[in-house]
Amino acid sequence: MLLGYGPAILDGLKSTLAVSAVSLTVTCLFGLAGAVAKLSDSAAARWAANLYTTLIRGLPDLVLMLLIFYGGQM
Repeated sequence: MLLGYGPAILDGLKSTLAVSAVSLTVTCLFGLAGAVAKLSDSAAARWAANLYTTLIRGLPDLVLMLLIFYGGQM
């Protein structure tokens, strides 16, 4: 039934794992930067981090995904 699709499935698995690894790295870096900003002595950095977390937590996930998807095509 799936005879001959093995290489395509393995290529898809490799792509999925690569995208997952890159996105994990990027999100960890953003999270670390946000944590450093929240714990910073600089009032501007704390304000920016608080604004960012308030906006991101306040938006529903679907709205954020649609905004990125449709906004990124321009």
